[in-house]
Amino acid sequence: MATKRQQTVLLKSVSELKEADYSRDPELNRIYQRLARGRQQFAEIFEKNIKAVMQISSLDLTMQHQTEKIIDISNNVARATETIFGSSSASGKTNNQHEELSSTIIEVSSKTEEVYRRIETSQNELTLIKDLSDQTIQESQAMQQDMDNLIKIINQMNNVIAGIDSISLETNLLALNASIEAGRAGEAGKGFAVVAEKIRALAGETQQLTGSMSDFLENIKSASQKSVTSATETIHTLGTMSDKINYVWELTNENQQYVLNVNESMDSIASVSEELSSSMTMMENQLKDSTEFMRNVSSDLIKAVEPVVDIEKTLDETVKQMGTMTEDAFFHLENPEFSKYVSNAISAHRTWLSNLKKMVDGRTITPLQLDSTKCGFGHFYYALTPRIPGALPIWEGLGQKHQRFHRYGADVITALNNSDYSRAEQIYKEAENYSKGLIADLEKLLQIAR
Repeated sequence: MATKRQQTVLLKSVSELKEADYSRDPELNRIYQRLARGRQQFAEIFEKNIKAVMQISSLDLTMQHQTEKIIDISNNVARATETIFGSSSASGKTNNQHEELSSTIIEVSSKTEEVYRRIETSQNELTLIKDLSDQTIQESQAMQQDMDNLIKIINQMNNVIAGIDSISLETNLLALNASIEAGRAGEAGKGFAVVAEKIRALAGETQQLTGSMSDFLENIKSASQKSVTSATETIHTLGTMSDKINYVWELTNENQQYVLNVNESMDSIASVSEELSSSMTMMENQLKDSTEFMRNVSSDLIKAVEPVVDIEKTLDETVKQMGTMTEDAFFHLENPEFSKYVSNAISAHRTWLSNLKKMVDGRTITPLQLDSTKCGFGHFYYALTPRIPGALPIWEGLGQKHQRFHRYGADVITALNNSDYSRAEQIYKEAENYSKGLIADLEKLLQIAR
Protein backbone atom coordinates (compact mmCIF):
# COMPACT_ATOMS: atom_id res chain seq x y z
CA MET A 1 0.00 0.00 0.00
CA ALA A 2 1.19 3.51 -0.81
CA THR A 3 1.67 6.02 1.98
CA LYS A 4 -0.40 9.15 2.08
CA ARG A 5 2.48 11.22 0.72
CA GLN A 6 3.09 8.74 -2.08
CA GLN A 7 -0.62 8.70 -2.86
CA THR A 8 -0.63 12.50 -3.06
CA VAL A 9 2.30 12.39 -5.51
CA LEU A 10 0.57 9.70 -7.58
CA LEU A 11 -2.69 11.69 -7.67
CA LYS A 12 -0.75 14.70 -8.98
CA SER A 13 0.85 12.52 -11.66
CA VAL A 14 -2.54 11.15 -12.61
CA SER A 15 -3.98 14.69 -12.79
CA GLU A 16 -1.13 15.67 -15.13
CA LEU A 17 -1.32 12.28 -16.91
CA LYS A 18 2.35 11.61 -16.29
CA GLU A 19 4.03 8.26 -16.09
CA ALA A 20 4.86 7.09 -12.56
CA ASP A 21 5.15 3.93 -10.46
CA TYR A 22 1.49 3.18 -9.79
CA SER A 23 2.13 -0.40 -8.66
CA ARG A 24 1.58 0.50 -5.00
CA ASP A 25 -1.94 1.83 -5.74
CA PRO A 26 -3.75 -0.47 -8.18
CA GLU A 27 -6.83 1.74 -8.25
CA LEU A 28 -4.84 4.81 -9.34
CA ASN A 29 -3.00 2.60 -11.80
CA ARG A 30 -6.30 1.54 -13.37
CA ILE A 31 -7.45 5.16 -13.50
CA TYR A 32 -4.16 6.21 -15.07
CA GLN A 33 -4.33 3.42 -17.67
CA ARG A 34 -7.90 4.33 -18.57
CA LEU A 35 -7.00 8.00 -18.86
CA ALA A 36 -3.90 7.17 -20.93
CA ARG A 37 -5.97 5.00 -23.27
CA GLY A 38 -8.57 7.77 -23.48
CA ARG A 39 -5.81 10.26 -24.25
CA GLN A 40 -4.50 7.98 -27.01
CA GLN A 41 -7.99 7.54 -28.44
CA PHE A 42 -8.53 11.27 -28.27
CA ALA A 43 -5.36 11.86 -30.29
CA GLU A 44 -6.49 9.29 -32.85
CA ILE A 45 -9.97 10.81 -33.06
CA PHE A 46 -8.47 14.29 -33.39
CA GLU A 47 -6.25 13.10 -36.25
CA LYS A 48 -9.18 11.35 -37.95
CA ASN A 49 -11.32 14.46 -37.62
CA ILE A 50 -8.51 16.56 -39.12
CA LYS A 51 -8.29 14.14 -42.06
CA ALA A 52 -12.08 14.01 -42.41
CA VAL A 53 -12.49 17.79 -42.47
CA MET A 54 -9.61 18.02 -44.96
CA GLN A 55 -11.30 15.47 -47.24
CA ILE A 56 -14.65 17.19 -46.91
CA SER A 57 -13.03 20.54 -47.76
CA SER A 58 -11.35 18.94 -50.77
CA LEU A 59 -14.66 17.36 -51.82
CA ASP A 60 -16.46 20.67 -51.39
CA LEU A 61 -13.77 22.42 -53.46
CA THR A 62 -13.94 19.78 -56.22
CA MET A 63 -17.75 19.81 -56.35
CA GLN A 64 -17.84 23.60 -56.49
CA HIS A 65 -15.21 23.61 -59.26
CA GLN A 66 -17.09 20.98 -61.28
CA THR A 67 -20.36 22.80 -60.71
CA GLU A 68 -18.82 26.01 -62.01
CA LYS A 69 -17.44 24.12 -65.02
CA ILE A 70 -20.86 22.63 -65.79
CA ILE A 71 -22.48 26.05 -65.45
CA ASP A 72 -19.81 27.53 -67.70
CA ILE A 73 -20.28 24.74 -70.27
CA SER A 74 -24.04 25.21 -70.07
CA ASN A 75 -23.68 28.95 -70.70
CA ASN A 76 -21.25 28.33 -73.58
CA VAL A 77 -23.63 25.81 -75.17
CA ALA A 78 -26.51 28.27 -74.75
CA ARG A 79 -24.46 31.07 -76.37
CA ALA A 80 -23.34 28.75 -79.18
CA THR A 81 -26.93 27.64 -79.75
CA GLU A 82 -28.07 31.25 -79.90
CA THR A 83 -25.21 32.13 -82.28
CA ILE A 84 -25.94 29.20 -84.61
CA PHE A 85 -29.72 29.22 -84.56
CA GLY A 86 -30.55 32.77 -83.48
CA SER A 87 -32.45 33.99 -80.45
CA SER A 88 -36.15 33.48 -79.88
CA SER A 89 -38.38 36.28 -81.22
CA ALA A 90 -41.20 37.99 -79.38
CA SER A 91 -43.68 35.53 -80.88
CA GLY A 92 -41.69 32.66 -79.43
CA LYS A 93 -40.47 31.41 -82.82
CA THR A 94 -36.80 30.78 -83.51
CA ASN A 95 -35.14 32.92 -86.15
CA ASN A 96 -33.48 30.02 -87.93
CA GLN A 97 -30.98 31.49 -90.37
CA HIS A 98 -30.27 28.07 -91.79
CA GLU A 99 -33.86 27.72 -92.96
CA GLU A 100 -33.50 31.04 -94.78
CA LEU A 101 -30.31 29.75 -96.36
CA SER A 102 -32.10 26.59 -97.50
CA SER A 103 -34.88 28.68 -99.05
CA THR A 104 -32.29 30.86 -100.79
CA ILE A 105 -30.50 27.79 -102.19
CA ILE A 106 -33.78 26.38 -103.51
CA GLU A 107 -34.60 29.74 -105.10
CA VAL A 108 -31.15 29.95 -106.70
CA SER A 109 -31.59 26.39 -107.97
CA SER A 110 -34.89 27.38 -109.61
CA LYS A 111 -33.30 30.45 -111.23
CA THR A 112 -30.36 28.39 -112.42
CA GLU A 113 -32.80 26.00 -114.08
CA GLU A 114 -34.46 28.96 -115.80
CA VAL A 115 -31.07 30.19 -117.04
CA TYR A 116 -30.39 26.69 -118.37
CA ARG A 117 -33.67 26.74 -120.32
CA ARG A 118 -32.86 30.13 -121.80
CA ILE A 119 -29.40 28.98 -122.83
CA GLU A 120 -31.00 25.90 -124.36
CA THR A 121 -33.38 28.12 -126.40
CA SER A 122 -30.44 30.27 -127.54
CA GLN A 123 -28.55 27.13 -128.43
CA ASN A 124 -31.43 25.94 -130.58
CA GLU A 125 -31.55 29.32 -132.36
CA LEU A 126 -27.80 29.19 -132.92
CA THR A 127 -28.17 25.68 -134.32
CA LEU A 128 -30.76 26.92 -136.85
CA ILE A 129 -28.50 29.84 -137.83
CA LYS A 130 -25.55 27.45 -138.10
CA ASP A 131 -27.55 25.09 -140.36
CA LEU A 132 -28.78 28.01 -142.49
CA SER A 133 -25.22 29.32 -142.80
CA ASP A 134 -23.97 25.90 -143.88
CA GLN A 135 -26.80 25.66 -146.41
CA THR A 136 -25.99 29.14 -147.76
CA ILE A 137 -22.34 28.21 -148.14
CA GLN A 138 -23.30 25.06 -150.02
CA GLU A 139 -25.63 26.99 -152.33
CA SER A 140 -22.97 29.68 -152.86
CA GLN A 141 -20.44 27.02 -153.70
CA ALA A 142 -22.91 25.46 -156.18
CA MET A 143 -23.56 28.90 -157.71
CA GLN A 144 -19.81 29.47 -157.95
CA GLN A 145 -19.46 26.15 -159.73
CA ASP A 146 -22.32 27.10 -162.10
CA MET A 147 -20.64 30.42 -162.82
CA ASP A 148 -17.39 28.62 -163.55
CA ASN A 149 -19.25 26.34 -165.96
CA LEU A 150 -20.92 29.38 -167.59
CA ILE A 151 -17.50 30.98 -168.15
CA LYS A 152 -16.35 27.75 -169.79
CA ILE A 153 -19.41 27.76 -172.07
CA ILE A 154 -18.82 31.42 -172.92
CA ASN A 155 -15.22 30.60 -173.77
CA GLN A 156 -16.45 27.79 -176.01
CA MET A 157 -18.99 30.12 -177.65
CA ASN A 158 -16.22 32.66 -178.24
CA ASN A 159 -14.27 29.95 -179.97
CA VAL A 160 -17.29 29.07 -182.13
CA ILE A 161 -17.94 32.74 -182.96
CA ALA A 162 -14.27 33.16 -183.82
CA GLY A 163 -14.61 30.17 -186.18
CA ILE A 164 -17.76 31.63 -187.72
CA ASP A 165 -16.09 34.97 -188.05
CA SER A 166 -13.12 33.30 -189.79
CA ILE A 167 -15.47 31.44 -192.12
CA SER A 168 -17.38 34.68 -192.85
CA LEU A 169 -14.12 36.41 -193.69
CA GLU A 170 -13.12 33.65 -196.04
CA THR A 171 -16.63 33.60 -197.54
CA ASN A 172 -16.41 37.34 -198.11
CA LEU A 173 -13.07 36.87 -199.88
CA LEU A 174 -14.47 34.05 -201.99
CA ALA A 175 -17.51 36.17 -202.87
CA LEU A 176 -15.21 39.02 -203.87
CA ASN A 177 -13.13 36.73 -206.05
CA ALA A 178 -16.34 35.27 -207.52
CA SER A 179 -17.54 38.80 -208.41
CA ILE A 180 -14.24 39.53 -210.12
CA GLU A 181 -14.37 36.32 -212.09
CA ALA A 182 -18.03 36.95 -213.02
CA GLY A 183 -17.05 40.35 -214.37
CA ARG A 184 -14.45 38.76 -216.52
CA ALA A 185 -16.98 36.28 -217.83
CA GLY A 186 -19.03 39.14 -219.17
CA GLU A 187 -22.61 38.55 -219.96
CA ALA A 188 -22.39 34.91 -218.98
CA GLY A 189 -21.23 35.72 -215.46
CA LYS A 190 -23.86 38.32 -214.52
CA GLY A 191 -26.08 35.84 -212.69
CA PHE A 192 -23.19 34.39 -210.80
CA ALA A 193 -22.02 37.93 -209.95
CA VAL A 194 -25.40 38.63 -208.35
CA VAL A 195 -25.13 35.45 -206.28
CA ALA A 196 -21.56 36.30 -205.31
CA GLU A 197 -22.66 39.78 -204.19
CA LYS A 198 -25.43 38.27 -202.11
CA ILE A 199 -22.98 35.88 -200.51
CA ARG A 200 -20.54 38.73 -199.81
CA ALA A 201 -23.30 40.76 -198.23
CA LEU A 202 -24.37 37.79 -196.11
CA ALA A 203 -20.76 37.24 -195.03
CA GLY A 204 -20.53 40.90 -194.00
CA GLU A 205 -23.71 40.70 -191.97
CA THR A 206 -22.43 37.51 -190.38
CA GLN A 207 -19.22 39.29 -189.37
CA GLN A 208 -21.24 42.15 -187.87
CA LEU A 209 -23.40 39.69 -185.90
CA THR A 210 -20.42 37.69 -184.67
CA GLY A 211 -18.74 40.93 -183.62
CA SER A 212 -21.80 42.04 -181.64
CA MET A 213 -22.18 38.58 -180.15
CA SER A 214 -18.51 38.55 -179.16
CA ASP A 215 -18.94 41.85 -177.32
CA PHE A 216 -22.11 40.50 -175.68
CA LEU A 217 -20.32 37.33 -174.57
CA GLU A 218 -17.39 39.37 -173.24
CA ASN A 219 -19.85 41.41 -171.16
CA ILE A 220 -21.44 38.20 -169.90
CA LYS A 221 -18.01 36.76 -169.17
CA SER A 222 -16.94 39.89 -167.29
CA ALA A 223 -20.15 39.88 -165.31
CA SER A 224 -19.77 36.17 -164.63
CA GLN A 225 -16.19 36.67 -163.43
CA LYS A 226 -17.36 39.42 -161.10
CA SER A 227 -20.11 37.11 -159.85
CA VAL A 228 -17.54 34.37 -159.29
CA THR A 229 -15.32 36.80 -157.35
CA SER A 230 -18.32 38.01 -155.37
CA ALA A 231 -19.43 34.43 -154.75
CA THR A 232 -15.88 33.54 -153.60
CA GLU A 233 -15.83 36.49 -151.20
CA THR A 234 -19.32 35.62 -150.04
CA ILE A 235 -18.30 32.03 -149.42
CA HIS A 236 -15.21 33.22 -147.52
CA THR A 237 -17.30 35.64 -145.45
CA LEU A 238 -19.93 32.99 -144.81
CA GLY A 239 -17.17 30.57 -143.86
CA THR A 240 -15.79 33.10 -141.36
CA MET A 241 -19.29 33.69 -140.01
CA SER A 242 -19.84 29.96 -139.83
CA ASP A 243 -16.59 29.51 -137.88
CA LYS A 244 -17.63 32.24 -135.42
CA ILE A 245 -21.11 30.77 -135.14
CA ASN A 246 -19.54 27.37 -134.49
CA TYR A 247 -17.28 28.94 -131.84
CA VAL A 248 -20.23 30.68 -130.19
CA TRP A 249 -22.24 27.48 -130.51
CA GLU A 250 -19.47 25.49 -128.78
CA LEU A 251 -19.15 28.14 -126.04
CA THR A 252 -22.89 28.13 -125.55
CA ASN A 253 -22.86 24.35 -125.46
CA GLU A 254 -20.11 24.41 -122.82
CA ASN A 255 -21.97 27.08 -120.84
CA GLN A 256 -25.09 25.00 -121.11
CA GLN A 257 -23.20 22.02 -119.71
CA TYR A 258 -21.70 24.15 -116.95
CA VAL A 259 -25.10 25.54 -116.03
CA LEU A 260 -26.48 22.01 -116.11
CA ASN A 261 -23.72 20.90 -113.73
CA VAL A 262 -24.37 23.93 -111.51
CA ASN A 263 -28.07 23.22 -111.59
CA GLU A 264 -27.50 19.59 -110.63
CA SER A 265 -25.12 20.71 -107.88
CA MET A 266 -27.63 23.27 -106.63
CA ASP A 267 -30.32 20.58 -106.62
CA SER A 268 -27.99 18.34 -104.59
CA ILE A 269 -27.11 21.22 -102.27
CA ALA A 270 -30.77 22.10 -101.88
CA SER A 271 -31.56 18.48 -101.03
CA VAL A 272 -28.66 18.26 -98.58
CA SER A 273 -29.59 21.67 -97.17
CA GLU A 274 -33.13 20.51 -96.47
CA GLU A 275 -31.79 17.42 -94.72
CA LEU A 276 -29.25 19.56 -92.90
CA SER A 277 -31.96 21.99 -91.90
CA SER A 278 -33.95 19.13 -90.43
CA SER A 279 -30.83 17.83 -88.66
CA MET A 280 -30.01 21.32 -87.41
CA THR A 281 -33.50 21.64 -85.99
CA MET A 282 -33.05 18.35 -84.19
CA MET A 283 -29.60 19.42 -83.00
CA GLU A 284 -30.98 22.75 -81.81
CA ASN A 285 -33.60 20.96 -79.75
CA GLN A 286 -30.99 18.54 -78.41
CA LEU A 287 -28.63 21.40 -77.51
CA LYS A 288 -31.42 23.25 -75.75
CA ASP A 289 -32.39 20.08 -73.91
CA SER A 290 -28.73 19.48 -73.02
CA THR A 291 -28.37 23.06 -71.82
CA GLU A 292 -31.45 22.74 -69.66
CA PHE A 293 -30.24 19.36 -68.39
CA MET A 294 -26.83 20.77 -67.42
CA ARG A 295 -28.47 23.70 -65.69
CA ASN A 296 -30.63 21.29 -63.73
CA VAL A 297 -27.54 19.20 -62.91
CA SER A 298 -25.75 22.35 -61.77
CA SER A 299 -28.69 23.27 -59.58
CA ASP A 300 -28.76 19.75 -58.15
CA LEU A 301 -25.01 19.87 -57.51
CA ILE A 302 -25.35 23.19 -55.73
CA LYS A 303 -28.04 21.66 -53.54
CA ALA A 304 -25.89 18.54 -53.06
CA VAL A 305 -22.97 20.68 -51.93
CA GLU A 306 -25.04 22.35 -49.20
CA PRO A 307 -24.99 19.29 -46.88
CA VAL A 308 -21.26 18.91 -47.57
CA VAL A 309 -20.73 22.50 -46.48
CA ASP A 310 -22.74 21.84 -43.32
CA ILE A 311 -20.74 18.66 -42.63
CA GLU A 312 -17.50 20.55 -43.17
CA LYS A 313 -18.64 23.28 -40.81
CA THR A 314 -19.65 20.72 -38.18
CA LEU A 315 -16.37 18.83 -38.47
CA ASP A 316 -14.39 22.07 -38.33
CA GLU A 317 -16.24 23.08 -35.16
CA THR A 318 -15.58 19.63 -33.73
CA VAL A 319 -11.87 19.95 -34.51
CA LYS A 320 -11.80 23.36 -32.86
CA GLN A 321 -13.59 21.99 -29.79
CA MET A 322 -11.07 19.18 -29.60
CA GLY A 323 -8.31 21.73 -30.08
CA THR A 324 -9.64 23.61 -27.07
CA MET A 325 -9.63 20.35 -25.13
CA THR A 326 -5.90 19.95 -25.85
CA GLU A 327 -5.31 22.83 -23.44
CA ASP A 328 -6.25 20.40 -20.67
CA ALA A 329 -3.45 18.26 -19.38
CA PHE A 330 -5.47 15.12 -20.03
CA PHE A 331 -5.74 15.86 -23.79
CA HIS A 332 -2.73 17.99 -24.69
CA LEU A 333 -0.78 17.05 -27.82
CA GLU A 334 2.59 15.57 -27.37
CA ASN A 335 5.49 17.16 -29.20
CA PRO A 336 5.88 14.24 -31.68
CA GLU A 337 2.19 14.52 -32.56
CA PHE A 338 2.50 18.27 -33.08
CA SER A 339 5.62 17.71 -35.19
CA LYS A 340 3.70 15.25 -37.37
CA TYR A 341 1.02 17.85 -38.19
CA VAL A 342 3.67 20.48 -38.96
CA SER A 343 5.54 18.04 -41.24
CA ASN A 344 2.29 17.28 -43.05
CA ALA A 345 1.72 21.03 -43.44
CA ILE A 346 5.14 21.46 -45.07
CA SER A 347 4.41 18.62 -47.54
CA ALA A 348 0.90 19.96 -48.24
CA HIS A 349 2.18 23.46 -49.03
CA ARG A 350 4.83 22.11 -51.36
CA THR A 351 2.15 20.04 -53.14
CA TRP A 352 -0.11 23.11 -53.34
CA LEU A 353 2.75 25.09 -54.89
CA SER A 354 3.41 22.25 -57.35
CA ASN A 355 -0.26 22.22 -58.39
CA LEU A 356 -0.12 25.98 -58.88
CA LYS A 357 2.87 25.53 -61.21
CA LYS A 358 1.00 22.89 -63.22
CA MET A 359 -1.86 25.34 -63.67
CA VAL A 360 0.51 28.05 -64.90
CA ASP A 361 2.44 25.70 -67.22
CA GLY A 362 -0.70 24.05 -68.59
CA ARG A 363 -2.64 27.33 -68.67
CA THR A 364 -5.60 25.40 -67.30
CA ILE A 365 -7.51 26.06 -64.10
CA THR A 366 -7.86 23.07 -61.78
CA PRO A 367 -9.37 22.79 -58.28
CA LEU A 368 -7.07 24.64 -55.87
CA GLN A 369 -7.85 25.56 -52.26
CA LEU A 370 -7.79 29.35 -51.97
CA ASP A 371 -9.28 29.61 -48.47
CA SER A 372 -6.45 29.39 -45.94
CA THR A 373 -8.88 28.27 -43.23
CA LYS A 374 -9.98 25.19 -45.20
CA CYS A 375 -6.66 23.60 -46.15
CA GLY A 376 -5.22 20.84 -43.93
CA PHE A 377 -2.95 23.19 -42.06
CA GLY A 378 -5.70 25.82 -41.79
CA HIS A 379 -8.05 23.46 -39.94
CA PHE A 380 -5.21 22.49 -37.59
CA TYR A 381 -3.89 26.04 -37.17
CA TYR A 382 -7.21 27.61 -36.15
CA ALA A 383 -8.12 24.68 -33.87
CA LEU A 384 -5.41 25.03 -31.21
CA THR A 385 -2.51 27.01 -29.83
CA PRO A 386 0.66 25.08 -29.05
CA ARG A 387 2.00 25.14 -25.48
CA ILE A 388 5.54 24.37 -26.57
CA PRO A 389 8.00 26.90 -25.14
CA GLY A 390 9.36 29.24 -27.81
CA ALA A 391 6.82 28.15 -30.46
CA LEU A 392 4.08 30.70 -29.82
CA PRO A 393 5.70 33.80 -31.45
CA ILE A 394 6.33 31.87 -34.68
CA TRP A 395 2.90 30.25 -34.51
CA GLU A 396 1.06 33.57 -34.16
CA GLY A 397 2.91 35.03 -37.17
CA LEU A 398 1.94 32.13 -39.41
CA GLY A 399 -1.73 33.14 -39.79
CA GLN A 400 -1.17 36.25 -41.91
CA LYS A 401 1.63 34.62 -43.92
CA HIS A 402 -0.54 31.60 -44.57
CA GLN A 403 -3.42 33.77 -45.83
CA ARG A 404 -1.08 35.71 -48.13
CA PHE A 405 0.32 32.50 -49.53
CA HIS A 406 -3.12 31.24 -50.57
CA ARG A 407 -4.02 34.60 -52.17
CA TYR A 408 -1.35 33.95 -54.77
CA GLY A 409 -3.56 31.14 -56.06
CA ALA A 410 -6.51 33.50 -56.57
CA ASP A 411 -4.24 36.00 -58.36
CA VAL A 412 -2.95 33.28 -60.71
CA ILE A 413 -6.48 32.13 -61.54
CA THR A 414 -7.51 35.73 -62.31
CA ALA A 415 -4.51 36.11 -64.65
CA LEU A 416 -5.31 32.80 -66.40
CA ASN A 417 -8.96 33.80 -66.86
CA ASN A 418 -7.72 37.01 -68.50
CA SER A 419 -5.27 34.99 -70.67
CA ASP A 420 -2.45 37.03 -69.14
CA TYR A 421 -0.03 34.12 -69.01
CA SER A 422 3.10 36.19 -68.42
CA ARG A 423 1.41 37.74 -65.37
CA ALA A 424 0.46 34.26 -64.12
CA GLU A 425 4.09 33.13 -64.40
CA GLN A 426 5.26 36.23 -62.55
CA ILE A 427 2.77 35.61 -59.72
CA TYR A 428 3.87 31.99 -59.44
CA LYS A 429 7.50 33.05 -59.05
CA GLU A 430 6.44 35.46 -56.30
CA ALA A 431 4.50 32.65 -54.59
CA GLU A 432 7.49 30.34 -54.90
CA ASN A 433 9.79 32.89 -53.23
CA TYR A 434 7.19 33.71 -50.58
CA SER A 435 6.72 30.02 -49.74
CA LYS A 436 10.36 29.76 -48.70
CA GLY A 437 9.76 32.03 -45.70
CA LEU A 438 6.54 30.22 -44.76
CA ILE A 439 8.17 26.78 -44.92
CA ALA A 440 11.20 28.10 -43.03
CA ASP A 441 8.90 29.11 -40.14
CA LEU A 442 7.29 25.68 -40.14
CA GLU A 443 10.69 24.03 -40.08
CA LYS A 444 11.66 26.21 -37.09
CA LEU A 445 8.56 24.92 -35.31
CA LEU A 446 9.74 21.37 -36.04
CA GLN A 447 13.13 22.09 -34.53
CA ILE A 448 11.57 23.59 -31.39
CA ALA A 449 9.11 20.69 -31.01
CA ARG A 450 11.90 18.16 -31.32
